[in-house]
Amino acid sequence: MISFLLILSAGLYLAFVVFIITGLFKHSEQHFNTYDDPPFVSIIIAARNEEFHLPNLIQDLIKQDYPTDKLEVIIINDRSTDSTQDIINEAESNYSFIKQITISEISQEMMPKKYALTRGINIAKGEIILSTDADCRLGKLWISSMVYSVISNQSIIVGYSKINAQSFFEHYQKIDFLGIMAANAGAGGWGKFWSGTGQNLGYLKKDFDLINGFESVKNEASGDDMHLVQSISKINSAKINIEAASFVTTAAMATIPKFLNQRIRWASNSKKNMDKQPLFFLFLSSAFMTNTFLLLSFLLNVSMWKIIFILKFIFEGLTVYFGGRLFDTQIKLFPYIIWSLAQPFYIPIVAILGIIDKYSWKK
Repeated sequence: MISFLLILSAGLYLAFVVFIITGLFKHSEQHFNTYDDPPFVSIIIAARNEEFHLPNLIQDLIKQDYPTDKLEVIIINDRSTDSTQDIINEAESNYSFIKQITISEISQEMMPKKYALTRGINIAKGEIILSTDADCRLGKLWISSMVYSVISNQSIIVGYSKINAQSFFEHYQKIDFLGIMAANAGAGGWGKFWSGTGQNLGYLKKDFDLINGFESVKNEASGDDMHLVQSISKINSAKINIEAASFVTTAAMATIPKFLNQRIRWASNSKKNMDKQPLFFLFLSSAFMTNTFLLLSFLLNVSMWKIIFILKFIFEGLTVYFGGRLFDTQIKLFPYIIWSLAQPFYIPIVAILGIIDKYSWKK
């Protein structure tokens, strides 16, 4: 019975992987141009206890190749207890295009991250909203590339984000995150927009208003980026930005518990896709079942597990390889091998804990 379930789930999962790989080849690079009269842009950043990362992000924003009279940066200090407020105060006093909102108490209306973003977007003057996180680093053409893509496509733009990796553990996370981004990009190549990352999103403010912001998910702790991509793409399509100037870099999780907590939090969003994105939910379910039955087959010494593991190793490797080529991200072989060996243990645990919401969140 386990052999049959393993073959059935693996067949479905590998079919999805082929769907993703072929979708990665359907993207065409769209080089951006400058505008004689560029649109006004609002950049929204929610920050909580980001004294270590925020100064670097502010420096990247200051150096952007975009006219400052068509730009505002709105930083929302969400109940920070470190020196985040002092950093924002100094930036606001030195640069007229940097503004701040200070949140001192937990909202009773909406979950904290969504409330902070909503406060920022509500006062934004830009017709285009760009979002990133306080721990990200940006190239000087990031705004120009994302704005051009939003204007050209008149849709939500899903930007690419990669992990800044030095240590082995960071390279492991780099592969894991690239796999997630490649899966989204592969599905996007076929016109299926499953999710994105709040580290790098761009959209029209009017589209945010059309979907009534985060109102329908206001009581959900996570998934603000997934909600935006799925909701706006339904009314106005979406696009994956593969122009290198639009890529951002983000910091890896410092410890294994923090990494697992983040992935469990992300996995908690999967159950919401049963009705909203059934194809995405089926893909996630096939990945969970394949890894679960692979683990059981290994523990019970069912002979099929070796063949399935090798096929999975090859096809996932192709996904990461071609995703890396699309997004100019190099990976190392040894961390990939360890990542592949860990999946049958890691995926079931993270998925189950995500389903029952066993994670912590900044409250």
